[in-house]
Amino acid sequence: MSDFKALFQESRSGDEHWMARATQEFTEDLHRLMQRRAISKAELARRLGSSPAYITKVLRGDANFTVRSMVRLARALDGRLVLHLEAEEDTV
Repeated sequence: MSDFKALFQESRSGDEHWMARATQEFTEDLHRLMQRRAISKAELARRLGSSPAYITKVLRGDANFTVRSMVRLARALDGRLVLHLEAEEDTV
């Protein structure tokens, strides 16, 4: 158990963990807003001028997100992107 706990703590200290977490949180928020607005993948794709396949890729977290692409996705859903930065010792 101690080995697993140490391994878990080590993985949380790497950038990959935090990038995956940010991607997961963004895609979950995106999906929730799509549901709230009753907007399908096809409709979101139409609003962006892209394909439904791209939206599927985005929702799987397989897209290379930039602030620009995240803002475009949020705005297409009549939403806004809010970024938050905090010190490691702080909790939200």
